Amino acid sequence: MELININGDEVTRPKYRFHFIDSADGMVFRYDNAPHHPEIATYPHHKHIQGEEEPKQSKEIGLREVLSGIDGMIIR
Repeated sequence: MELININGDEVTRPKYRFHFIDSADGMVFRYDNAPHHPEIATYPHHKHIQGEEEPKQSKEIGLREVLSGIDGMIIR
């Protein structure tokens, strides 16, 4: 999910969340910029990883980068 605002020539993306789940509906990872982890150096950008309690630092990420990462995880 990405929220994109277009105001004339200005385009902003105030909110995003990319959630990848496995076949059993378990979260593999989620990138988002929800402002609830101010202790992270990359605040508000962070990544939640399956089996880990604390979110990790993450740069602002787009759908293309997320899909590329998923592609690298898929066993062919």
